[in-house]
Amino acid sequence: MQRRAPGRALLAIAGSLIAAAASAQVVRQEVPGIRNFAKVESTVACAGAITAGAIPQIKKMGYASIINLRLATEEGADIDGNIAAAKAAAIPYYHIPFNGSAPDPAVVDTFLKTIQAPGVQPAFIH
Repeated sequence: MQRRAPGRALLAIAGSLIAAAASAQVVRQEVPGIRNFAKVESTVACAGAITAGAIPQIKKMGYASIINLRLATEEGADIDGNIAAAKAAAIPYYHIPFNGSAPDPAVVDTFLKTIQAPGVQPAFIH
């Protein structure tokens, strides 16, 4: 059995999100501490970088979890601060670092398992 290419898996994830966005209304709004916030349907929101201060607002917006795909080495990535803020806000926080330059199929599999787990949706993904 041939292992799926990680790039194809990421494209499949992106394609699913794009398909959902195409058939649903994407709601964009300005939220302090969150770049490029876009709500897709009722199960997923996607955004760019966030600050730890935005995490209580994410919880208030009704998201059941936060999934962070950023690498810890990215500028402004405050993984420890975000984890602490998520714990204080009582919202599950998953850090699944994805390197687009060198995709790892295991990371894609972890993301897919996480997003499908009970209680994770609606998920805020960034």
